[in-house]
Amino acid sequence: MLPQSSLPPKLAFGPFEFHPASGELRKNGYKVKLPGQPAEILNALITHPGEVVTREDLRIRLWPGMSSGDFEHGVNAAVNKLRQVLGDAASEPRYIETLPGRGYRFVAPISPKSGSILELVPTRSALAPEPQPSRRRLVTWGGAGAALVVLLVSWVAGPRSPVLLKAARFLISPPKGYYLEAAGVRQSFALSPDGERIAFTAKDSSGAFRVFLRDFSEPESRPVADSEGGYSVVWRPDGQSLLFTSKGKLRRVGVNASVSQVVSEFGPYFSSAIPFGSGRLLVCNHKNCGVIPSSGGPPRAIDQWYSWAQLLPGGRDFLYTIDDPQLGSMRARIAATGGSEQGVEVVQSDSRVQYTGSLRSDGGYLVYLRAGTLLAQPFDLAGRRVTADPKAIASHVSSFGHSGAADFSVSARGVLAYQSFASRSQFIWVDRTGKRLSAASPATLNGNYLRLSPDGGSLATAVFDVERGVTDVCLYDTRTGTGRKVISGPGISHVPVWSPDSRRLVYLWDRSSPRLALSSLDGTPDPEPLPNTGFMRPTDWSPDGRFILYNNSALPAITQRFPSDVFAIDMVRGRKVIPLLKTQFFEYEAVFSPDGKWLAFLSNESGNAEIYLQAIDRSDDSLRVTGERFLVSRQGAQCLRWRKDARELYYLGSDGQVYAVPLAFRPAAVQAGKPEALFTIDAEARATLHSPVSFDVTADGSRFVIPSIAPGESSAIVVLQDWESLVAK
Repeated sequence: MLPQSSLPPKLAFGPFEFHPASGELRKNGYKVKLPGQPAEILNALITHPGEVVTREDLRIRLWPGMSSGDFEHGVNAAVNKLRQVLGDAASEPRYIETLPGRGYRFVAPISPKSGSILELVPTRSALAPEPQPSRRRLVTWGGAGAALVVLLVSWVAGPRSPVLLKAARFLISPPKGYYLEAAGVRQSFALSPDGERIAFTAKDSSGAFRVFLRDFSEPESRPVADSEGGYSVVWRPDGQSLLFTSKGKLRRVGVNASVSQVVSEFGPYFSSAIPFGSGRLLVCNHKNCGVIPSSGGPPRAIDQWYSWAQLLPGGRDFLYTIDDPQLGSMRARIAATGGSEQGVEVVQSDSRVQYTGSLRSDGGYLVYLRAGTLLAQPFDLAGRRVTADPKAIASHVSSFGHSGAADFSVSARGVLAYQSFASRSQFIWVDRTGKRLSAASPATLNGNYLRLSPDGGSLATAVFDVERGVTDVCLYDTRTGTGRKVISGPGISHVPVWSPDSRRLVYLWDRSSPRLALSSLDGTPDPEPLPNTGFMRPTDWSPDGRFILYNNSALPAITQRFPSDVFAIDMVRGRKVIPLLKTQFFEYEAVFSPDGKWLAFLSNESGNAEIYLQAIDRSDDSLRVTGERFLVSRQGAQCLRWRKDARELYYLGSDGQVYAVPLAFRPAAVQAGKPEALFTIDAEARATLHSPVSFDVTADGSRFVIPSIAPGESSAIVVLQDWESLVAK
């Protein structure tokens, strides 16, 4: 082991202080009990930060003369105990990183109490361009959560100036029990203007979102006040407060505030919010824009469309990005704040475009996606022109169709963040206990929605193409797992639903606005288009083939206050649209019973999303629900499926478990038994895409096909500090 450097009496990391000489550990000032061997291991690691302390080093230091087998058991137990005390985890290390087959490394920022600084993660002052300080040792490594360039300070007699980190790469993972959702129509994470913090949304096992804030000088993220249901988030230009949407309201909250305030009833999500003239705020999503008084109030619609607006340096102009269906891509323009002009076009892209200044020149960059690659193109802001070819930063970064949404963010001071899309999802067959039986699709499918054909021969799903930023409908043979793409083209093809004869699919198609489309698997053209009533998401097709059900909402309908009603299209009588469930409640995910006599659906009339059954009346040769509603679930539900004989109904609960409910029918009434928990669908598999999650079941209820996730690194946000130098290397 390398000789131990001369260190201050105490070292601080996160909420802890450690005394190397005595082995004393304190947390938030209070002494923490730490046994001898874990204390010795912490001493060995913390006094050589960033370096690999091998298992052989630990054996010589702590277990001299011990046999290999006993030592292996001893060091594993001691490291596990140390992690328990620190609240650390080997899978997501904050303090101690395991290098399999080699040893361990201390990876957290350390501050000696004597005033010098030992840094493994950059401080805020590291972001300013300044002369490169001298350094005693350079250590580099790759891997999740590790800095690309790390400068270590050795203490010697007499005071020394701190050595500051210039460039770094590290990961921001959501808190335990939360997961990041890729792509979508919203702004899911955003760097503060000064690059010192990041705000991000994540969802839990029930599918509920929340906003979190991570200060890069702190070891952990913390929830933002009143952000339950938080779905979109942006920073105000001063970097001291956030705007976010939650439960249909636009809220504002200070960085350290314990309570938020409602700004407006803008809607369920937004993409940008910037000052727009005196005392006004321009708030937009990819569909519409409104101007809100800075103090709050109802939005006033404007004629122009300024999605993904970003205030530029000086505050007089802003950059925005709009979709051009004729061009088949996005156009970025610069316009004056408070005006009504379209402005000057500066670049075309596959996603929204953001501007960031350069730390190394007088110019700046336009950052955007093209074919799934994150690019930074040199840009002269004063001249409104690009000056060189774009530089590639990262691959497999997701966007989402014509919405312009993309998983990246930039700050004004050399910090950039992005989330790469991990192709780890797959559909698998399981039995009623959740035991895996076989694969139902390839291992890198990129999907979490599926429907089995009525004849049981095929599985229909929507597969995400990260390079195009869209989903295509694919079919997989349920016996062999082989597949083929059946619906593809410009725009998004999603949530396919089978006809009862297994020969056609109705699905959501979205190029400029989401509507229904119909395709025959034999290529037979549809004799007439389906009606277009705005947002239309199919959920089922009646057993007799006459009626197609759809919602006028996307998920999460209830948590974000999307208007949500259920409609039917009469395929026999002129494709007439019939309002089926249209109440003051949020109702969606409706499916027919196998005999077509009952409707099962989700509603929030109890306060939570629960499953209800209601009888169907077709006496007047039309379609309507009638009689009492019967409650089926009790603790929340997300997706439902029938067994072929209607004796059981299955649903995905808010806890991530699939439940089976026995049903008994009698005239005009149904008796639902106690739900039985069968198995759990992995929460990370359900959070893979901006998509409704689903499962399906065979006719006899003995086997299920579910989304799963392959082992690997969980999704995380990659943060690059002084990203220009990292890209150059």
